[in-house]
Amino acid sequence: MYEELILTVLMTSVPLVYAAIGELVVERSGVLNLGVEGMMLMGAVAAFGVAMVSGSLFLGVLAGALAGMLTASLFGILVLGFATNQVATGLALTIFGTGLSGLVGAPLIGKAIEGLPQISLPVLSDLPVVGKLVFSHDLVAYGSVVVVVAVAYFLKRTRAGLVLRAIGDNHDSAHALGYPVLGVRFAAVLFGGMMAGIGG
Repeated sequence: MYEELILTVLMTSVPLVYAAIGELVVERSGVLNLGVEGMMLMGAVAAFGVAMVSGSLFLGVLAGALAGMLTASLFGILVLGFATNQVATGLALTIFGTGLSGLVGAPLIGKAIEGLPQISLPVLSDLPVVGKLVFSHDLVAYGSVVVVVAVAYFLKRTRAGLVLRAIGDNHDSAHALGYPVLGVRFAAVLFGGMMAGIGG
């Protein structure tokens, strides 16, 4: 019973891990994006629709990522290009994403597709208790762990990560040193949208 409960918690947390990691990068660049939920919903509808029509779950995940990036680009253009209020724009984007995904996804209600197959790691998946909980998941779940490690390494150990953090800490100083503040922030917003789309 407890194993099933823990497994359910782990699997339902995977989308939140992707969205949170994306938002972490966005906020480290100095931008507050409250439109993550809207991006996740747009990604969910795009992924489900494309996967159902094409029969390819890989194309579905790719479509979700692209839908998230497209929604994020709208946020980036408004906030970084036109200097709109970040909080208001993010909340508006969440409302927009909720409404549009509900409209576009209405014909998909009640339909189902096959999920990603579980990948059981040899030997490790046979371990008592821990094996099923940790080593018997689908590719997206394993990917969330890889993304967490990769982003942590990027932010802490690479020059690009240092630049991104510097821009988030003091964008005026970073600009004075010649770093493209708006470009880096826009790239961070797109990455955050992609992660939210995959999470959706």
